[in-house]
Amino acid sequence: MEVRRTASVKLVVPDERRDDLHESARQFLHCANRAAEFCWDDDSYTNCVTANSTARDALYEQLREETNLTANLVQEAIRRAVQATKGCVERWK
Repeated sequence: MEVRRTASVKLVVPDERRDDLHESARQFLHCANRAAEFCWDDDSYTNCVTANSTARDALYEQLREETNLTANLVQEAIRRAVQATKGCVERWK
């Protein structure tokens, strides 16, 4: 059995860095939305992309160029979009 634990950590952001945090969040959402658009197909669930590697191979370089995010944040945005698409595909079936 796998057990996961989540620790709540308060994020303390100095006032002079708050805009940077919000910009990073905006860019992360941009990546996730672009990935979701890539993964989704309105016509058939069989055409939806549900493989992380497929989405990452198609989007990673472009999203890195479009944003100032680190590699791991771009990859996580893509992964979240793929996971959301998988969940929708399962419900659609």
